[in-house]
Amino acid sequence: MYNVLIFSQNALYQLDLTVGVLGMQVPVESDTIRWMDGHTTVLPLVASEENTNVCDSVDIPIIKFLAESPASTSKSNNVLHLTNDALEKDDILDVVGHALSANQAIVIRGKEHDRSNVDLSAEYLEKQFAISPNRPVCIHDVMIRSKDHVHPTKGGSVRSFFDAMNDPTKIQCILDLPLAHVALPKSLVQIDHGLVYGWNETTHVVPITRTIHPENFTVKGWGMVHHAGFLTYPHHDAEGTLTWIRMEVGVKLWVYFRPRGRQHDRSHLQNIATRLVNFTEHTEWLKRHCNAEVITLLPGDILIQPPCMMHAVYTPVASFATGGHFYHYGCMHLTELARYIDVEVADSTTNQNLAHALETIRRMVIAIPYLSRNITLFTRPLLSLCMMATKSIQYRAKGNSQRSARDTETAQPSIDISDVILGYLGVSQRVSASYILYQGNQLSPGQSIDRDALDRVLKVSLQL
Repeated sequence: MYNVLIFSQNALYQLDLTVGVLGMQVPVESDTIRWMDGHTTVLPLVASEENTNVCDSVDIPIIKFLAESPASTSKSNNVLHLTNDALEKDDILDVVGHALSANQAIVIRGKEHDRSNVDLSAEYLEKQFAISPNRPVCIHDVMIRSKDHVHPTKGGSVRSFFDAMNDPTKIQCILDLPLAHVALPKSLVQIDHGLVYGWNETTHVVPITRTIHPENFTVKGWGMVHHAGFLTYPHHDAEGTLTWIRMEVGVKLWVYFRPRGRQHDRSHLQNIATRLVNFTEHTEWLKRHCNAEVITLLPGDILIQPPCMMHAVYTPVASFATGGHFYHYGCMHLTELARYIDVEVADSTTNQNLAHALETIRRMVIAIPYLSRNITLFTRPLLSLCMMATKSIQYRAKGNSQRSARDTETAQPSIDISDVILGYLGVSQRVSASYILYQGNQLSPGQSIDRDALDRVLKVSLQL
């Protein structure tokens, strides 16, 4: 039995998040807002040359909507709340995996530790994470974003970013600081099925002979650092990845959007995604068709979210978090749905441009005949996995290069295995894979697979 709670037990934590921010990191004349759960935060203020607030038209209307959303609690149907001692349970991988496959996010509340009251600085990042102050980075800037939301960045360094942190005229963030050495807690590292099974289990039967995209590995660990007052617009994460986040310093208000109904209608789900990224033009429609809930992340908290989960994040105080992306056999139906949506609108529904999915997906297929029985397979994720492996061009995200769908040594083996699995799942010349997949609740994993029956078919067909 798992214990649950709503907030981290941090004695230094306070609901007024304007203290030490107002008049120091944001202009003293910045407005404030009270959130439904009791927090008070600043509203962003960046003045244009005409002395108008560039955040008035988009950022502030979104934040006001988020602030009206209820706090996520242990009673949520969309978020599983766990305490830190859940990490010591023998079945933690099963509990987390089952929740993720059912399209639930997981928040694991952290224990108090020495990072809960540190001074976030370039020196802190260098000492704790070996991030050089001189590291060149891509800086997202609110002023630039107000003029061009598709290209909101400029070059700089970690040092220049921190020099601007106490400049009230600037609000910035760095989204992807590569940190290959950070990882989930030891009891959760095996949740990354793409790496643990897709790559570790297949390089003997299909050796790596061609150049592979480095993002297959570099996205496993990264950091992100934000100034106070930065709003990350509604989006889902690129290439249908799952994402884990661990708060190191500061506070984030993480808000999930969920459809109120019509989960069987993927056109409606795509419509929600595209309207969320143009939130201010569709506010009333979204209020009718979406629910939202707020997760407050404090130092030590871990958040794990499934693919295709639309979310926005408000960072009310200067903050640093670590995290990473991964894939999971139980969530491939959500990966497929995210990539299906991104074929047409990836330039607006995601906040990164990644191009590594195909090789990992194909290796996950190749691993299936050898896969441990400890891994439960479900009909919809398995069907989705094989569709993505065999129809690579159809899943190339808008804006991605042709390289993201290039065939390598994994192409034919993954297609051979996929063809057998698709036949087992009922695909034929008369019944297409997409016809089967598009039926029913698009967010549900469906029934579990009879592994004995599937293994027999694979052995006979592939002569294993």
